[in-house]
Amino acid sequence: MAETDGSTQLFGGVANVRAKAQNIHDTPRYYDGEENGVDDRVTADNMDEARQSNMAYEYLCHLEEAKNWIEACIEEDLGPTLDIEEALRNGVILAKLGHYFAPEVVPEKKIYDSDLERFNLRGLHFKHTDNINYWMRAMASIGLPQIFFPTTPDLYDKKNMPKVIYCIHALSIWLSKLGKAPNIENLLGIAEFTEEDITEMRRALEDYGISIPAFNKIGGILEKEIGVDEAGKHAAVIVINEILQKEDPEVTLKALQNKKAYLNYIEVNNSVRYHEILFLAKLDKTETALEEGKTSEESDIYEFYLTHTEIQDIIDDINEIVRKEIAESKFRAAIAEINRCALGDCARTLLAALQVTASRLKNVNDLNFDLYLEFLKAAKLSKEAGNLNVDEIQEVLELANEEMRKRRDLEGALRILHENFLASNIDGTFEALHHAAFKLPTLHKNAAPKYQATLFFELAKLQDKAQKEGLEDYESIRLTHAQIQNCIAAVNNQLKEVRRFAEAIANINGCLVQDDPQETLGALHVQAASIKDVLERCADDYHVWIKEGISVKKQEAEQAEGDSSWIEMRSPDNQIFFYNPESKDLVWQSELNSVKPEGASDVSHYMAQDEIQWIVSRVTAKRLRDEWFDENVDKVVRLQSIARMSLARKRYRDRLKFLHENEEAALRIQCLWRGYLVRKELQERKDYLNKNMRHIIRIQAWVRGYQIRKNYLQLTQDKPSVQVLYKFLYLLDQSAVDHAEEAELRKHKASIVKEIRHNQQLEKEINEMDIKIGLLVKNRLTLQDVVTASKKLKKAKGGEMVPKNRGLKELSKESREMLESYQHLFYLLQTNPKYLAKLLFTMPQNNCTKFMESVVLTIYNYGTNSREECLLLRLFENALKEEVQRKVDKVQDISTGSPTVIKIVVGYYRGTQGNQNSLKSLLGPLIEQVMEDSDLNMNIHPLEVYKAWISKTEMETGEPSKLPYDVTPEQALKHKEVTDEIENTIKKLVKIIKSFQEKIIGTVDQMPYGIRYMAMCLRKNLKEKFPDSSEEEILKAVGNLLYYRYMNPVITAPDSFEVIDLAAGSNMNNVQRRNLGSIAKILQHAASFKIFDSDARYLASLNSFIKTAYIKFMEFFDAASTITDIDEHFNMDEFSDVTMLNKPMIFISPNEISSTHQLLLDHQKQVTDSDDDPMNEVLAALGPVPEDEAMLGDKSTEFGLVLTNKWELNMSDESNIQALFSKTKYLIVDLLKIQRGETFTAILHSAANTQQQELYKAIHSRRLAAENEKSSEEEKNSKMALFDPNDTTIEKLKEHILKNLQILEQHKLVTPTEDYQEILTSIAKDICNQRKYRQRRKQDLKKIGETVERMNKKKKYYSEAVTYYQEYVQSCVSNLSKGGKTKKGDRRKTAKYSAQKLYEKGVLVEIEKVPVSSFKAVTIEFSTTDEVGTFEVSGKLSGFNIDKINVVFENLLQLQYEGVSTLKFEDSGVVVNVNLLIFLLNKKFYGVE
Repeated sequence: MAETDGSTQLFGGVANVRAKAQNIHDTPRYYDGEENGVDDRVTADNMDEARQSNMAYEYLCHLEEAKNWIEACIEEDLGPTLDIEEALRNGVILAKLGHYFAPEVVPEKKIYDSDLERFNLRGLHFKHTDNINYWMRAMASIGLPQIFFPTTPDLYDKKNMPKVIYCIHALSIWLSKLGKAPNIENLLGIAEFTEEDITEMRRALEDYGISIPAFNKIGGILEKEIGVDEAGKHAAVIVINEILQKEDPEVTLKALQNKKAYLNYIEVNNSVRYHEILFLAKLDKTETALEEGKTSEESDIYEFYLTHTEIQDIIDDINEIVRKEIAESKFRAAIAEINRCALGDCARTLLAALQVTASRLKNVNDLNFDLYLEFLKAAKLSKEAGNLNVDEIQEVLELANEEMRKRRDLEGALRILHENFLASNIDGTFEALHHAAFKLPTLHKNAAPKYQATLFFELAKLQDKAQKEGLEDYESIRLTHAQIQNCIAAVNNQLKEVRRFAEAIANINGCLVQDDPQETLGALHVQAASIKDVLERCADDYHVWIKEGISVKKQEAEQAEGDSSWIEMRSPDNQIFFYNPESKDLVWQSELNSVKPEGASDVSHYMAQDEIQWIVSRVTAKRLRDEWFDENVDKVVRLQSIARMSLARKRYRDRLKFLHENEEAALRIQCLWRGYLVRKELQERKDYLNKNMRHIIRIQAWVRGYQIRKNYLQLTQDKPSVQVLYKFLYLLDQSAVDHAEEAELRKHKASIVKEIRHNQQLEKEINEMDIKIGLLVKNRLTLQDVVTASKKLKKAKGGEMVPKNRGLKELSKESREMLESYQHLFYLLQTNPKYLAKLLFTMPQNNCTKFMESVVLTIYNYGTNSREECLLLRLFENALKEEVQRKVDKVQDISTGSPTVIKIVVGYYRGTQGNQNSLKSLLGPLIEQVMEDSDLNMNIHPLEVYKAWISKTEMETGEPSKLPYDVTPEQALKHKEVTDEIENTIKKLVKIIKSFQEKIIGTVDQMPYGIRYMAMCLRKNLKEKFPDSSEEEILKAVGNLLYYRYMNPVITAPDSFEVIDLAAGSNMNNVQRRNLGSIAKILQHAASFKIFDSDARYLASLNSFIKTAYIKFMEFFDAASTITDIDEHFNMDEFSDVTMLNKPMIFISPNEISSTHQLLLDHQKQVTDSDDDPMNEVLAALGPVPEDEAMLGDKSTEFGLVLTNKWELNMSDESNIQALFSKTKYLIVDLLKIQRGETFTAILHSAANTQQQELYKAIHSRRLAAENEKSSEEEKNSKMALFDPNDTTIEKLKEHILKNLQILEQHKLVTPTEDYQEILTSIAKDICNQRKYRQRRKQDLKKIGETVERMNKKKKYYSEAVTYYQEYVQSCVSNLSKGGKTKKGDRRKTAKYSAQKLYEKGVLVEIEKVPVSSFKAVTIEFSTTDEVGTFEVSGKLSGFNIDKINVVFENLLQLQYEGVSTLKFEDSGVVVNVNLLIFLLNKKFYGVE
């Protein structure tokens, strides 16, 4: 069977290859209409132009294909594609091509002008046609059909160059088919050309006036011309398939080269690849057929064999791969060669390497080879490693081409400029200077003559210099670009100087109109005017003379009738010019041009510089001459004084001689005279002092103040000396007011101690009353239960009635003791925050937050009153300190981490109602204002703004936008509309943020005290742990608490914190949330000073605002973290708890009590500081957590737990040792006031003189009298009593001091070797803080007065409560009485039993010395007494009376409460069962029958 594609043409493979890449016929490559088919109205002219452009592009591709194929064959570079037609005209290239495939027809030596020497020198010669003829003979020798042959004029005369290219394409296909040449590549749709190249080719084709041959039909034409033997082709294909099994590439190559196989483009060098790929393709095809179940007998042979088309396609693919590999190899070699040549010194060699086609370089200009070498060498050396790649080389070439273009432009501009200024063409020179190649600064039209002259003389100077040096061609020397720039710059500078000079002279003329000599003097002093010899003292003369000179010039101008506003001037450097002060115009004359400006005349009413200088010089000379005469007068006067001095000396010598002769008389006179002078001077001094007494006192006060301040600085040093203390001891003297206040303070404190102890005793009595009332009430309520239980105990003896346990509230001693212990425990936890603070960071951290929120806040009742809020703040303070010390490693951890305490503090102060109202009043109005503005949209993200802009544009125009929807932020920011919208939004955002910041900063006093106090604690703790950290870093951490954690979430989500009022069912929309989020984000950046970097460059304009806002935030954080002390704010002191009428109470569940108890037991060692810690005592009293759940009651039910303090308030002002330290200071001060010395030790061991002894006795007597006036012995003996009556002498005082110092030394409070510096320093601090002591004492007096008042109220309350409780108990006991027998005439109730019956009931246990068998003879009688609740028990034994016993019912209940089962009456030896006795009394006297 024949091949399935047997009808395929001979050269169909080539056609198929071209068809794959050819789409230009279907879709025009060049189209001048609008994009995307928006405008379909295309004119016929446009269509024709597009068709011609496509045709030109297609022909250029064929030219490129032909050029590349010829270069591959003859291995020569043919130059640019557009020059290939011209290069082919001489036939040299074509003859070399004929020699390539038919060397026997075209010998190399037959090629005319093969080196192109003749062609390059004189152009085409008729002998070049021989080369063309050789080429045609070679084509004929290989059998190429004559239909493809061009004529000689087509090529030589360029009559039909497309026909020549068409023939080359046919030749390439034919040679490839014969295996003598490589395949020609298809570049249609691949090659790229500039618009200029296509336009130029289109014009050339129009000049040809012929149509382009159909290059895609070459294969079909060859087939028609030659014909195909189908049977031979089929046999050849079968042979190729069978030969593939032999694994011999040479045999396979010969089979492929068989002419009857009609296979094209067989390359000998590719034989191995042909064999391998064809073998694999045939093997794959065979396996596919077998998998489909086909057999060679039944199926077509081409189901197992490769067809002709498949073989040809494989050959084409292999040729293409090899061609690309070769091209790539040549490309790499070319680039490597260029890199090698770039480091050499031969520009021609580099140019040849650049012009190699394989390098793929463009725009290589033969004239720029020197620059290519220079630029490429620099680029190569600047690259650290490796070769330059093709893109880098191309970039360097473009730079070199651009530089050469600039140089050529500059050469042309220089040539034109020289032509003009050498021809003295001023306008032409000025116009030539405007050429862009010169890059000159601003050119001035009025300086054109100067430009001309300066350039001319500069050139002349260069030529003269060259002539002097002996250069023959000196006349050919021209100015360089740099020299021209220098000349123009020099002229411009001269023009500026001349204009300043002219304006200065005009200013002098104008100043005379004002009639102000000083203004004229200022104008003359202007440096630009160059007026010399100007003296300030001549200002009036200058003004008058110059004004007169102008008047004269005006008269001359009026007489000449030719007055002009132009002034002819000569500059300081002798430049002549004209200046018009009215129009400010300036005309500069040069050596080559002396024409005056229009309207200029020889007469002008303005004075020129030389005229003004003449006047100034005359005036100055006159003044100097006058001054010279004055100077000569001084010299004469001096000469006269010398003469007078000589005469005076003569008289002096005569007088001295006279005095020596009368020396005694002279001395007497001198004494009298000196005495008179001293008395006179003293009187004058007294008068002066009396007159200036006020000023003298002021000076003295200032000096004394200075000395005191100087001494005070010494006092505040670390170790002040005794000498410094002497100067300030008087400050420690106590006035009468001080003594009165101290006495009052001691009196109040003593009364408070008494009242506290008295109140504690009353409270104890009240607690006992509570128990008694409870027992009575319990007894009454459980009476019926006892009656019922007694029926079940008739046969039991001595049974006990155990009441049902009701938890901590059960009225039993065990429960009561446990309740009191828990009251003490939680009071200790509440008032001493160190335990909970340590416990929080000792327990596992996953339970810390839960424990804090569920138990700790419960202990403080969530801070519902000032006391508990103060204590809760103390806990937060201690917990924060613990966390900073344990977990914070650097200041930034506060901001970057999640501190537990800060999180809980912020949650607490943002969650409570009062603090929510604070945030609502602070931020609510601003947030609502932002939310209510429906037009506000603070969207600043580039992508979202970009998309919103596109949507808005489409809505406005009704047409889809041409812009892409999905872009990057950088692409979005390239649109001006996006950046403008972002800038406008940022301006609005900044305005709103400023209002937020001003509101936050301005309302610092409205912030909750607690959050500010925690900020202060955080600041203090960070300073202590990180002393080297800057204040700014610490304030940033404080700002993280105050703004980021406390305020920022409220701004971003106000609905979550109830800061705004939303209608039912309404929510915040996304725009509102984004607006608030943007505000919060910028505020956070400002608070933490986080500026926007390159990642958000569209927000970079906010950085300046952030810097300003950051400074304000730092001031705000500083002010917010500076606040009064917590005790002062909440008015808390050591008496606050003891003066409360009602004890503190918390509401807590038994489950929380037991969990807290267990946690404390688990971490007891970590929580307590030492073995004698109060917590250890409380936990020891509690013991382990009760295992019996009934002991704590229902664990899920909360109850009120009243907190009590187990320890009495320690009212001692100081500890014993501290009191001793204070007393010793007091004694030392007394000693220092009396006796002085170099050191304190020296004073102690030195003897006092008599005067000091007497002084001390006087002081001691006064002190003793004051002590005797004290009202009570307690005041006299208290530790506050610093005076000791036994210290009657200084020696005893010193002995007392030394004794105290020894004790203090044992406690390491003083050091003798350092002169007891510790106690001296303490005295110095007392002196410095004396004023503070007085202020604090006044505050203490006021606060203690309030405390006394509260104590009195509490005493009254307790007294009334005790009275009421006593009356209530009596009424309860009285009301219990309801039955019992009464004797006649006796109001008392009685009940009589035999001892046997009471024994059987279990009431009676035993009677000492009376056996049970004798109980029947014993009668016992119970009777009431006049005192309610007291029973009298009497008995008889065989007619004899037994001693009476009084039984108090309350005492029985107390014994039952304490768990005592039996009671023995010691006097009678009777033992009774307490519970059954209570039951009996209840039944007979208080109960029901």
